[in-house]
Amino acid sequence: MADAEPRFEARPSAQFGQNWCVIVTWPKGKIDTVTGFETQYQALQWIKHQSANWVVDRILNDQN
Repeated sequence: MADAEPRFEARPSAQFGQNWCVIVTWPKGKIDTVTGFETQYQALQWIKHQSANWVVDRILNDQN
């Protein structure tokens, strides 16, 4: 069932005017970008501590 979960990757993000972003790849190929991280560490910490809640919020908002 691991394929049913989104994949998170921290990347440099010059095109968004920020230093780092998180690329979220959903199982069916949709891609979201979370911006606003000054460092790679901040992006990785967001993945570790906040990404699960973000996924739940996205799923709930998509159902409304």
